[in-house]
Amino acid sequence: MSRAQALSALRERDPGNPDLLCALLDELLSQGLVALAEQTLTGLPAALRQSAGVCFRESRCALLAGDFRKVVALLAPLTSSLRPVPAGISHDLAFAQLLLGEADTALASINLSPAAGDEAVALGLLKARILHHQQHFEAALQVLASLGTHDRLAEAEGLRSLLLLDSGRMGDASASAQAALAADPSQFEAGLVTGTLALWARHPDHAEACFQVLVDRQPSAGRAHLGLGEAMMLKGKLDEAMPTLARAAHLMPSHLGTLHALAWCQLLRGDLHAAKASFDHAFSLDRTFAETHGGRALIHALLGERSEAEEAIKRAVRLDPNGLTARYAQSVLLLDEGRTQDAQRIVDGLISATQGGSPRLEADFIHALRARLGTR
Repeated sequence: MSRAQALSALRERDPGNPDLLCALLDELLSQGLVALAEQTLTGLPAALRQSAGVCFRESRCALLAGDFRKVVALLAPLTSSLRPVPAGISHDLAFAQLLLGEADTALASINLSPAAGDEAVALGLLKARILHHQQHFEAALQVLASLGTHDRLAEAEGLRSLLLLDSGRMGDASASAQAALAADPSQFEAGLVTGTLALWARHPDHAEACFQVLVDRQPSAGRAHLGLGEAMMLKGKLDEAMPTLARAAHLMPSHLGTLHALAWCQLLRGDLHAAKASFDHAFSLDRTFAETHGGRALIHALLGERSEAEEAIKRAVRLDPNGLTARYAQSVLLLDEGRTQDAQRIVDGLISATQGGSPRLEADFIHALRARLGTR
């Protein structure tokens, strides 16, 4: 007889015992038997189902099922009725709120629970993730540093490597990623950092291999899809990159970098109207990003819409005088004027300056694209 069967038999003899019920639910959830746990919850007396322990287990079922709003609905009331708030409740509530895009509320939920030992580590790691989501990189790094020695070294080092990468400290990011992967070769954030650094170093084969592993492991990881699509683009595999980047945009609909990557892929495939729609979507989310204005300028220029291109270039340059895409648009306008050598000098400078996974537009590409579209 399995432990779950034994607990179920005991519970049949004492159906009103909340401790036995919680033990049974814990056992079912530990085995991944979420549907059976949910079935066990069905038909319970209201008083038993609404008890804090049972309510917490029901929220775990909802969490595993991806119903984050239900998690919040179940756990938020408990934070008012329980003192102190158990660390598990604080953690799961904050995690669900983060996934719902409520980072500020999640941070407040983290701080509801005094915790020590392993519970403090779990809360600290989640707090660092929330701060990362808010782009408070240094604050997140400080939280990780405060955790001291613990058993979740690989996760902490992987998260540290991603924070360092996103704050521009690439050498430190690489070292932390290597430490994380030495402790756990499957550590996800360290894999993201490794793939991204390979992409930025323009080693697309290595980058593609790294990101493909991550996508296979976590199909809902938008950042992994973005990296994979960018690596495919660098290799000229535009037809494969297109659905990968579209998936990334679906998973991260408000991420400007993803929308730009999708627009570039559409542009390189010659679909200017789709690229314009992607840049316009990015513009609807944030009108202050120079590369979005530059992208719209480039589309206008390639379509022969000179006045619109000039206005978009002005806006892009005001926001970032060194923006890359606006300068591509300027090179197109110079070609319109017959100033081929001046246009070529701009493009040559851009090719040498372009880093990371961003594509490089050769000067001949502009002529070929126009010929295909009949814009000139």
